Amino acid sequence: MSDDIVIRELKSMDEIMATVELQRAVWAMHDVEIASPHTLRAIAYTGGCVIAALEGDRQIGFCSGMAAWRWGELWLWSHMTGVRPAYQGQGIGLRLKLAQRDWALARGYRKMAWTFDPMQSGNANFNFNRLGVKARSYSVNHYGDMQDGINAGLASDRLEAQWQLDAPTPDSHDAAGGGGIMKLVYVDADGRLCLDQPATADAPGYAIEIPLDIAGLKRRDIKRAQQWQLYARQAMTGLLAAGYIVSGFQRQASKAWYSLSRPA
Repeated sequence: MSDDIVIRELKSMDEIMATVELQRAVWAMHDVEIASPHTLRAIAYTGGCVIAALEGDRQIGFCSGMAAWRWGELWLWSHMTGVRPAYQGQGIGLRLKLAQRDWALARGYRKMAWTFDPMQSGNANFNFNRLGVKARSYSVNHYGDMQDGINAGLASDRLEAQWQLDAPTPDSHDAAGGGGIMKLVYVDADGRLCLDQPATADAPGYAIEIPLDIAGLKRRDIKRAQQWQLYARQAMTGLLAAGYIVSGFQRQASKAWYSLSRPA
């Protein structure tokens, strides 16, 4: 990664206006889906932040966060984080999130939350294994029908990541494990997609498999992608309602899965 890339807060309206082009590049968004620069300016002015990664004067990534009252506490709600495709995989997203954490801690926030697509294994790996989040809430079709380059084709289901900002971040990129838990959603030896929904959730832990590459699966077989999302939704919402939390995410070989357990 270039040493010329710097992370800093955006203050001026001209800088915030530049996020429009960046959002199009990252998410292939239609105009109606782009976060308004006026709204981002209001967020930055009233207790939130807009932070960018810059190479020279060019924005190559950004994140935004706003103050949110949740469960009787003040949280920072992180609404958007994205990096230009050509710069992904270079640690810039992590630098942005850590800068957002530092910004939040300096202003008295202790917790941050955001939603992400639970079918995206890269996001899940980043959130659970690089940042150390947990998840306790699942929202079905959170944003309604979305037609941008990433979300089109599936309902906009979202899992809520919750990050304790003053907790240590994980040491390893991928967490090992997955043994000793009951599989609810999985692909069997014959390639069949299976859902085993127990009548009573009483096991110490459960596993919900997702595709390693949901974008590729959507291109190859949109019906299977939609079925997989439905199975994951049914299994996860059932377990969350029964008091489990999404406590981890694992990837091994061609498999990827969430681990759900009782909260400690």
